[in-house]
Amino acid sequence: MLKLRPLLGVVVGIGGLAWALTACGEEAGTPVGVELGEWFVRPSTAAIGLGKITFAVKNSGKEIHEFVVIKSDLPLTGLPVKEGEVDEDQVQVVGEIENLKPGKSKKLTLDLGPGRYVLICNLVEKNENGELESHYLQGMRALFEVR
Repeated sequence: MLKLRPLLGVVVGIGGLAWALTACGEEAGTPVGVELGEWFVRPSTAAIGLGKITFAVKNSGKEIHEFVVIKSDLPLTGLPVKEGEVDEDQVQVVGEIENLKPGKSKKLTLDLGPGRYVLICNLVEKNENGELESHYLQGMRALFEVR
């Protein structure tokens, strides 16, 4: 039993180091704040340089939202929609934060290449009248460019 203790310490130490390096890697991107709410997506900047980007996303709204990053040259309102939802099988989704509750924040680090991106909330729900309510079609979309 005593012979295993030093080995256990090494294993725990290596695990802790791996966790610390992973945590540092997640924070390594250029920060971009994004605010979500009814019915908007507001990035702190519309354009940024190449490399890792850490989106710090906050849901300031009263409803659950999500944050989806799509690489696309289509017009902001021209993404393919099916039953109120952007058809994610027909676009290039590069990252996503799902089910962000009101008042909560979460980070997403992506290594984005040059190009044009659309930032959206892609939730669809039924309103009090039983009609589908598309967050994207209500205005939860913004352009974002990487140069």
